[in-house]
Formats: sequence, C-alpha cells, structure tokens
Amino acid sequence: MRKRLYVITGIFCLAGLVWVASSKQRKPAPAQMRAIIKSAEQLLTAKKIDQAIEELQDLAEVAPENEQAAFLLGHCYYQKKNYADAARYFLKISADSELYQPALINAAKACLQSANMEQAEAALQRFLEVSPNSPQAITELQWLYFNQLRLREAQNLLRAKLLQAENPYPLLYHLLQMEFKPPIAQESIALLKRINQAEPGQASILLALGYCHWKLGQIEQARDLIEQSLTINPERLETILTAADFYLETGDEQKCETILQPQKAYPVELEKLLQQDDRWHFLKCRLYFQQKELPRALEEMQLALKINPHEIQYLQQCGTIHQASGHYEEAQQMFQKVKILASSHQQLYQIVASGALENPTREDCQQIASYLETLGKPLQARLWKEIASSI
Repeated sequence: MRKRLYVITGIFCLAGLVWVASSKQRKPAPAQMRAIIKSAEQLLTAKKIDQAIEELQDLAEVAPENEQAAFLLGHCYYQKKNYADAARYFLKISADSELYQPALINAAKACLQSANMEQAEAALQRFLEVSPNSPQAITELQWLYFNQLRLREAQNLLRAKLLQAENPYPLLYHLLQMEFKPPIAQESIALLKRINQAEPGQASILLALGYCHWKLGQIEQARDLIEQSLTINPERLETILTAADFYLETGDEQKCETILQPQKAYPVELEKLLQQDDRWHFLKCRLYFQQKELPRALEEMQLALKINPHEIQYLQQCGTIHQASGHYEEAQQMFQKVKILASSHQQLYQIVASGALENPTREDCQQIASYLETLGKPLQARLWKEIASSI
C-alpha cells in the first residue's frame, strides 16, 4: 500500500514539474508581454541590467518575433559593454519595424566599439538607404573610410550628399580637408593594428594595414597583408586596385598582369565597376607604358581622362605618353593644362593650410569657388558661392 502511495505521489510530482516547465515555454498574452517590456525598461533605467536581461531573454525565447525585447536586449548588452551581443540583438530588427532605423545606428555603434568594422560599415550603409541625409550616419561612415585610408570612397560619399544636405558646409569643409590633409600611414597604422588584434581577418583592415606598411617601405609585410585581403575577398574593388598598384610599384609585373588582365573574367557587375573606375584605366595605362606599348597606354589614359578629365596626374601621364610617342604638340597641350590646374591646386592648398576654412570670409569662399571651378568641380564651386552670398 505504502509503495503504491509513493508511486502515485511521484507521478503527481513529475506532472507538476512538466506543467511548470511547459508554462515557462508558453507565450505570454499581449498584455503580459507589454508588462514585461515595461518592467525591463524600468530595470534598465534603474541600472539593474542583469535583471532586465533575465526578463527579456525569457520573453525572447518564447516570443522571438517580439522586436521590442530584442531592441531592449541590445541596449542592455551595450550598457554592459558586451558590444558583440548588443549588435547581434540590434540586427535582429526587421526592415518593416519602426525600430529599424535606431536599431541600425545602434548596431553600427556597437560594431565600431567591438572593432567589427565591416559589420559597422554594412549597418551604416543600410541606415543611409532608409535615411539618406542623416548627418550622424554620414559622419560615422566618412570617418570609417578615412581611418582605413579609403579616401576615394569617403569623397564619393560626401559628394553624393551635397545636393540633399540642409547645410552643405560641413561636407564641403571635409572634402577640402581630405584632399589636402589625407590620412598618413605613420599615424593610421597604430589604430589599424589595434582593430586587427581585436577582430582579426577583416579584409578591409588587412588591406589598410598592408597599404600602411607599403608606404612605410616595409614591402614584405605589405605583400603578406595585401595578399591575405585579396584571398579573403578577391572580388572587392578597392582590394583589386590596391593590389595591382602595389605589384606595379614593386616591380612584380606578372602578378600585376594577373589582376589587370585575368585569364578568367571578373563577374559582370564587378567588371562593370572596374570599367567605370578611372583608377583601373590609369593602372592599365601605367602597365602598358612600362611595357613600352604606347598606343595601348594612350588608349587607357584617354579612358581614364574621359571619366576624370581634371586629374592632374592623368594629364601629366598623358603628356608623357605623347612625348614618348613623338607627338610633341599634343604633349605640350597636356603639360599646359597641368600647369593651370596645378596653380589653382596650390592656391587652394594654401587656403586650407592657413586654417581659413574654420571661419571663412566672403572673400575666402569666392576664391575657393574660383579655384574649384578651374579644377573641374562645379557643384562644390556653386555651393561655396552660395555660402559667400550668405555671409
């Protein structure tokens, strides 16, 4: 009898445990979920972050579609400086949620804090797709590019935002500062090393580190890092261009040819991007010129100039090719253009170096506009004129 009683009691205990476990897995009613969210918000405000996380994770387990819970979890982990988990939860928010934009910008911040630069870049780019004129996102992405020595991408970003900006002055200011005060390898390498130690294997960081070592004359270290980046992402435009430039400069003509004239064609979209990039044609021009194939070098140089007709080094190279081909009149025309552009470029440099951009006078703005017009930058020139007229 006693044995039978023990069995019945055990069955009831087991059933009770199963009921408790199943009740924890049961999705709360909408009102209960709102109460949990409100409680977690209060706990977060009171800095009781671990308790907030416990409540929110229980909710997230049984109601993974509850994006408020994910969003708050992101904030909790950010407060705890667990940036990887913060980014993970922020990135769970779907594109049709009202929390999508703040989640993306917070994800980008968390990724920057955890040195996950490629994920931060992706989040910022997605944010700008839905909020294209956000000064905060533009600034964050601008400095991300700048710190990785990706000057062309930073400049393209700012130029693309000029017309939509309520106040274009900061963009105009940074465009000039970047042109005349670009990132320096000696100053950038320490930051890039710290990022690479914290989050190894990011193709863009390896490439930037390789570029720094190259410019510092540390060729073997540069080669290893650039090739690592190329292996990780062989179809990345900036990696292809930098690697080809590196091989050309260091005399590895065979590897340079492998990139510029691959046996297997690049994917269609990448090939289209390459053909639209003046640097691609300039690299091919330099390779052909080095190989003394002057007609092909001139053809590529003309393609580069068609895309970017006021680039001083392109005009200089074009003049050099004409001169080497015995076309002295054409060469002289190119060199004359170089002289005119170089003069305006030098005058503009002096204005930037003087610090006048910090608080430009009407005359400064008018002079800047004049030099920019000569240098083939009409939009920037027009906007500087508008600033001048408002002073």
